[in-house]
Amino acid sequence: MMLLRLVWALALTTSITCVGAQGFPLRRLEESGDGDKDFSGLYAKYSNCFRVKIQDDNDDDAEGNSYFYNGKYYAQYATYAAFHMCSADECGKDSCDSSTGYVTDLETYLESNVEFVQEYCNACVNQCRRRLEDEAEEEEEDEEMYVDCDSCANQCSLFQGSDDGYDEANYLDCQAGYNDGETQYYQAPTCDSQGNIVIGMFYDEDCTVKSNAAMETEFKYETFGTVESMCAPCYGNDEICEELYDDATHCAGSSVTQGGDGDNTICKKYADAVREVTYARRKKKSHFFPVFVTVLILSGLCCFLSHTYFIRHRNKANEKSIPLSRFDHGTSQIPSDLPVVS
Repeated sequence: MMLLRLVWALALTTSITCVGAQGFPLRRLEESGDGDKDFSGLYAKYSNCFRVKIQDDNDDDAEGNSYFYNGKYYAQYATYAAFHMCSADECGKDSCDSSTGYVTDLETYLESNVEFVQEYCNACVNQCRRRLEDEAEEEEEDEEMYVDCDSCANQCSLFQGSDDGYDEANYLDCQAGYNDGETQYYQAPTCDSQGNIVIGMFYDEDCTVKSNAAMETEFKYETFGTVESMCAPCYGNDEICEELYDDATHCAGSSVTQGGDGDNTICKKYADAVREVTYARRKKKSHFFPVFVTVLILSGLCCFLSHTYFIRHRNKANEKSIPLSRFDHGTSQIPSDLPVVS
C-alpha cells in the first residue's frame, strides 16, 4: 500500500491528468525540451477558499491563540485559494482534474486573477466586437491578448461595471475600513462559509484576526464572481497557469505532492474545506426537495378530496332529479335505471 502511494505521489509531481467524460486521461502536462511545461489546451478553474490558523511560539497555553486585543486572545488566520486544471473550455466536472488542488495564498491568487479578468473581459468587448465588424484585422489582433470570442461574452457576463455598490477590486490589500468611534476595523478579501471570496472585517492591520462587526460597505462582487466562475485559458496567460502552478502547494487530497516544504497542514485544511463546502452546497440545493414533496402531497390530497366531493354530490343530485311518477304505487317494483349508491 505504501509503495502504491509513493508511486501515485511521484506521478502527480510531474504531470496533471485531466479526466474526460468517458473517464480516461485527455492529456498530460508535459515538459518541453527546454524544461518549460506545456499548458496549451489547459484551463484554470477556481475551486474554493479556506483559512488556516497561524501557529506562533508565543501562543497562550489556554487557547492556542496569539493575538491579544481588548483583554482577550484571538486566533490569527492566513487565507488561501485553491484551483484545478481542466482540459475543456467549459471547465465542467468531467473535464477538470479534481483529484489535485493547487493552493496558493489568496492575495497572490487575486493579484493574478483580478488583473487577468479585467484585461480579458475588456479585450473580449474590444476584439470580438471589432472582429464582427471587420475580419481583416487578424494580424493586428494576433499581437493582443488572446480571447475566445465564442465563450468570453458568457464568461464575462457578471463583469458589467454596474453602479450598484463598491468595486471589491479596490480592496485587494488589507486597509483601514470602518471606524465606529471606538474601534478601527480593517478590510481585506477572505472566505465565507460557502468557500466564496468576499471582503471581510478584521481587528488588526494585517487582516488576520476576523471580526464579526457588520459590514458598512456594500460591494458589487462582480469581479470576484467572475474570478470564481471564469474558466481561464492558459494559452498566452502565463501568470494564471504557469506561475501560479509553480508557486502553489499541490494537494492530492490531504497529502502534499509538491511545494509547501513537505508540510501537510495546508493540504489537510484544503481537504477539510472541500468536504465542508461540498456538504454546505448540497444542503443548500436540497432545500428545494422537501418543499417539492410537501407541495406534491398537498396537491394530491386536494385532488382526492375534490374528486370525492364531486362524486358524492353528483349521486345526490341524480337521486333528487327522478320524478315521483316513475314509481308505480301499486307495485313494489323499483325502476331499473336508478343509480346505485354505494
